[in-house]
Amino acid sequence: MTAPVSASPLRRAPGPRPQRPVPAPVDPWLFPALHEDRLANGVTLLTCDRPGQEVLSVEIVVAAPLALEPRDLEGVLGITTSALVEGVPGLSSLDFIRELENCGATLGVGAEHAGLRITLDVPATHLERALSLLVRAMREPLLPATSVDRLVRSRVHALVRHRADPERRAALELHGAVFDPSDRRSRPARGAEETVRRIDRDAVVDCHRRFLRPAVTTVVVAGDLSGNGTGATLRRVLSAWEGEPGTLPAPPAPPVRDTPAVIVVDRPGAVQTRLVLGRAATARTAPGWDALLIGNHSLGGSVNARLDRELREAKGYTYGFHSRLLAVVRHSLAVVTGAVETSVTGQALGDVRRILREVAEHGISAAERSASVAQIVDAAPLRYLTASAVADEIAVLVLDGRAPDTLPGAFRRAAAVTVDEASAALREAFAPDRLVTVAVGDAARIGEAVREAAGAPTDTA
Repeated sequence: MTAPVSASPLRRAPGPRPQRPVPAPVDPWLFPALHEDRLANGVTLLTCDRPGQEVLSVEIVVAAPLALEPRDLEGVLGITTSALVEGVPGLSSLDFIRELENCGATLGVGAEHAGLRITLDVPATHLERALSLLVRAMREPLLPATSVDRLVRSRVHALVRHRADPERRAALELHGAVFDPSDRRSRPARGAEETVRRIDRDAVVDCHRRFLRPAVTTVVVAGDLSGNGTGATLRRVLSAWEGEPGTLPAPPAPPVRDTPAVIVVDRPGAVQTRLVLGRAATARTAPGWDALLIGNHSLGGSVNARLDRELREAKGYTYGFHSRLLAVVRHSLAVVTGAVETSVTGQALGDVRRILREVAEHGISAAERSASVAQIVDAAPLRYLTASAVADEIAVLVLDGRAPDTLPGAFRRAAAVTVDEASAALREAFAPDRLVTVAVGDAARIGEAVREAAGAPTDTA
């Protein structure tokens, strides 16, 4: 037998290795252009064409702030919004929902401090049928007493659950401490148990008559709107809604609190402590918002941010510790939050305050700023792939009171934020000596540790 012949190894031609290609910088993504129309009945129509997105996303935003609710009926705007889909003349609640399902549509409703939102996702081929149903519901809802009573009971049960949830309870205490007691923002957006229980059909009918009108409504539509007659359909259907003209001005808000406080909510036997630190900060309409967005992301807006790196990765205190910017009317809430094991509550709170002091003294690094820009700006095209994500962002813009022309260039402005600008915005928003600290846990075990770490007198709720 002849021995097998081994193949000769391939030899690289002599010479230097070629240089690794370097990707060219990519310009920041531009948010799709918005087209604004004002209909004769006062409805503002904002459309955003997203070719190929055949499922349209419709956001109906009613500028009826919760500050307009009667004090003894807080929560009525939310109940009214939910009751809109409980039928129209000629269609019961079940038939109304069945009609929407036959259109392939999904519906969501909600109330925020700045106003009301109704979300409709529907194939473009069924837009007219589904949107006509929704306009009928806003114009002439049945608002049956049995449905209102059911919604009230459901809301009361939800509020009881929320008070039992540590994170929600901490948020309630934070709002109550940051905002003046006369300020609607100091109380839950969904109302309190005692106010919701007072809501009946008469209250809902009156709320609908006073606040749901086309003149204070913006309709946002995102999806494939080119060459399919969608624009004409929108104008025809929305123009069928008639109502009183005029805006709904909210009462002036009192000044917000800007002094520290420490609140411990007792949960005997709790194995974890929910920590929340926060204060009122600049609104999205303010010039410094882009810098604060970048700064917040560096502090705790992602799993790679400073809070998570130190408290989760280095110390093992938590599954996650984050910072957030929560929109409220005229302000945002700058919040740091996370849950830690009860025995390390004092150490964790001390480390959080140390991190905030370091940021206040030294700012963020160039590397942290670059990582934040990459996650916010470079990932924007992925974040807004769907029509629903685009419509949601536009609806938030409307609730904030921002002009539509501010949105397309938002990511270019964020990319231009410098390290110094982000650090200054972060230093102001998360000023460690002006934060309200809330701890929900076993007061007997954490009370003294929280007081020492926060360095301020403690109230127990």
